[in-house]
Amino acid sequence: MSKSFEISRLTKVVQRAGITSPAQFESLALRLSPQQARLFSLLSEQGECSTVTVRQDASIGNISECANSLNAKLEAAGDPRRVVCETRPHSNRFGERGVLGHWRLEDVSKAA
Repeated sequence: MSKSFEISRLTKVVQRAGITSPAQFESLALRLSPQQARLFSLLSEQGECSTVTVRQDASIGNISECANSLNAKLEAAGDPRRVVCETRPHSNRFGERGVLGHWRLEDVSKAA
């Protein structure tokens, strides 16, 4: 079987599955749950996102739990990326001060 035939066949499978981005393909390969896949795709495609954006755009209520389980799957697959959260000062629309999480995928092998 030629490589061009194999690529053509893979392309058809990907199209039938509705995969439209590399992040969606990686999500499938990593066997991510629907919530994990939405978080992974959002952070892969948009970069850093606030907790508000993650909740709205990915429909994830408990982001920390989702990130922890996603990180375990990334680690098990030998992927150096991890979901990290950095909290920053924030004022809400009522002028009250607090903190807001900002989520991103980070290559932990570069930090070492």
